[in-house]
Amino acid sequence: MSSKSYPRVGRTSRQQKWDKLPPKAAPKCSACDQPARFRVDVEVNWFRGDDECGRACADHKNDAIALLAGIERHQAEQKALREAKAAQS
Repeated sequence: MSSKSYPRVGRTSRQQKWDKLPPKAAPKCSACDQPARFRVDVEVNWFRGDDECGRACADHKNDAIALLAGIERHQAEQKALREAKAAQS
């Protein structure tokens, strides 16, 4: 068992293609509404494959808790949209 604390930031990679996009077209940070410049893996526990992947601005690229909260909020919104669409059918 690992003695490291979770959640924590794993791999972070700068996305050069996002730098070329205008600010309104660039993907948004998972934690705020700023244009994202990094793809960040957030490790939630020591099991391999349980990592969450999100987009981050320069301010939030090292903030695992804020990114994880934003990722979970986005997943909940997507689930609600799918359920609403299924209820209409």
